Amino acid sequence: MQFPTFVSTLAALHDANGEPLQLKPGASPEEIAEAEAELGFAICPALKAAWLSANGGTAWQTVFARTGYLTGYEFLSLQAAMKQWRGMRERAPRYADYTQPHPRDPRLREGWFQHGWLPFAGFAAPTLMLLLDHTPSGQGTPGQVIAFTHDPDAMDYVCSDFATLLVESLAQIEAEPEDLLAE
Repeated sequence: MQFPTFVSTLAALHDANGEPLQLKPGASPEEIAEAEAELGFAICPALKAAWLSANGGTAWQTVFARTGYLTGYEFLSLQAAMKQWRGMRERAPRYADYTQPHPRDPRLREGWFQHGWLPFAGFAAPTLMLLLDHTPSGQGTPGQVIAFTHDPDAMDYVCSDFATLLVESLAQIEAEPEDLLAE
């Protein structure tokens, strides 16, 4: 699924539940290039296209959702995503001996932080975040979506790519609008 199609369908769901979808004007190509220079890698094309279309949404408004969870995630602006990425990178040395409380999916690298984990959505970020994994393990796929949960800190596999997350988000929001789109 492409981001414009997702936004159109999501906007209709928001309208039907009395909460108009509010997305910000897109990031500029120059802002994307600056972020990529700082990151040291190219942002996944699907996420880059989303940020060029809409540079995040309003606080606390559900744009993304995980299958089986009743928590909506707001769409972080590129600037907010970079702030979360920098924060995780700066805190990472404190978690050098980190061990996840449950077995980690083999598609994800070990550790509390990997340089290629880029947040793009959050619920009270950094408490809960969705990240695009640009540096998966040998069993993973670049561009897979993973979730960070704080306390106890864990990284979990969500889905194979951004397009799949869009489809799954719509299905979860359609199934639970009273929980995910409540005013």
